[in-house]
Amino acid sequence: MISALSISGLWWRYPHYGEKAHPWTLRDITLQIQPGECFGITGPSGAGKTTLCRLLMGILPYSARLSSEQLRAYFRGTLQLLGEPITEQTTSSHKVGMIMQDPENQFLRMSLLHELGIGLQIQGVPNDEIVERARAALSWVGLEHLWHGAIYTHPADLSGGQKQRVAIAAFLAMRPQVLILDEPTSDLDPVGKREVIETIARLRHDYQITVILVEQDPEILSAFCDRIALLHEGRVELVAPPTEFYSYRDVLEQCGASVGELTRLSWQSGRTIEGHLPLTLDEAEEVYTPLLTASSELSTPVLRAPEEPVVSAKGVEYRYGDGTLALKGIDMSLRRGEMLALLGPNGSGKTTFAKILAGIYRTSGGRVEVLGKDLARRRARSELPAHVGYVFQNPDHQLFCRTVSDEIEYGLKNVGMPGGQRREVVKDTLEAVDLAQYADEDPLFLSKGQRQRLAVAAVLAMGPEILIVDEPTTGQDFRSVSSIMRLLRTLQEQGKTILVITHDMTLVAEYCQRAIAFRDGQVVFNGTPGELFSEERALKATGLRAPASAALSIRLRQRNPYLPRLITVDQWREALRCSDPAL
Repeated sequence: MISALSISGLWWRYPHYGEKAHPWTLRDITLQIQPGECFGITGPSGAGKTTLCRLLMGILPYSARLSSEQLRAYFRGTLQLLGEPITEQTTSSHKVGMIMQDPENQFLRMSLLHELGIGLQIQGVPNDEIVERARAALSWVGLEHLWHGAIYTHPADLSGGQKQRVAIAAFLAMRPQVLILDEPTSDLDPVGKREVIETIARLRHDYQITVILVEQDPEILSAFCDRIALLHEGRVELVAPPTEFYSYRDVLEQCGASVGELTRLSWQSGRTIEGHLPLTLDEAEEVYTPLLTASSELSTPVLRAPEEPVVSAKGVEYRYGDGTLALKGIDMSLRRGEMLALLGPNGSGKTTFAKILAGIYRTSGGRVEVLGKDLARRRARSELPAHVGYVFQNPDHQLFCRTVSDEIEYGLKNVGMPGGQRREVVKDTLEAVDLAQYADEDPLFLSKGQRQRLAVAAVLAMGPEILIVDEPTTGQDFRSVSSIMRLLRTLQEQGKTILVITHDMTLVAEYCQRAIAFRDGQVVFNGTPGELFSEERALKATGLRAPASAALSIRLRQRNPYLPRLITVDQWREALRCSDPAL
């Protein structure tokens, strides 16, 4: 049988234009991917995952514009797609499609209908069939309500998650033989993420599509992939089916790979089922039901008395230019020293509201006070950047300097910080987000995950009293997520106020004291993470799913309501030790 993709002895490094050559990005990679297989690729930020995808697609080395002689200095090995060398095929080949990590990088800035149909037009598909396929693809990704305005809607008018769905729909409509997905659902809410991946899985079976899925989410990889490869520093360190893959604890921890909550719990408890780690809730329920007892009491954290509110919003409304009411009477407060999660499905108004708090947008109605100042006043808004830091969902919207260190230093220069102190702050900040080794690099050469950390670092260095972070962990590996969140927690302990917009429910459970959930521009939940995970109606309304630790606890409490309510792996570990000190 001819492999769908065959990679043998692949080496690649990016061309350099100075005296110093770049190190090899990919090192001696050999893989065989079979027709119809769903092959997962995971690994830490900067491991070479996106570069490998670009080579498989034929974007590299073609876009590097290298002569045959130059190519030998940067590229070695062979790549074959369906038995033919990839270097002999064009990037527009209908055989393969690639959904990029950042959907904005593949939009042609046309209407929604044109974005969905341009690939089909290039393939010579008749107009009637283009319309039929485009409409079906939009329905597959849960955006059928946008169809009637597709000829007038511009992708820029959509939320980040909606843009990601449109990019996926455009390639699904083309029905390629091989579909490469570079973290295709990183901006989607939990329910939306699973719906889109399930759609791709269904089409994979219906049309015999080979899927290459680059993903950090271990639950997605475990549920949908036949095999998973671990990429680290440009090398393939491990290839195995999911049931075996997550049993290699030493390799995964050493490489900083993301692992699921159930896997972490199994590592700590040493429990398996039929010789492999329990990777699903059904398997975990079978393993842990006999172990947890009602006597498993947890230590209760001492909560500080509520501080004064630093943000107060009453009856806030916001209308877009076309008259659409995006926010409908939002009431909320944010207290000093609090870390609050702002949740909700894509397009629910989270980012719009956060930009109002940062002074980027002005309300259409209602009142907002930040640090006691009414944002209806122009002077209050002009003074806000000195006190409120905002990290955009897309890091490329705020990175513009020539080097990584310059990005950190730019804001510090603007506030007049002395040179010696600036250099010290830059050094400490880059070390805190694990980017010190890239200080002199151009941010364009960083992975998206690394650029995301750089954007966070540039704002953190300014020491704002209130920090708003829009999806800070999108596309990050477990080690990077932990690094960013530990840094935010340190700031919180220093009295800073943190507002995190996120779809990561594990992050919410482990770090946030309170959660506010939006739907259709309205607040539908305001309470603790534990309360949210127990309210099925609120989860369903907001497109959220309880993290595995909380979902497992809920299942067991349905059998025995006297069991403790657990929402994190650490709480599970403590409860199991109370039940059995030998664990």
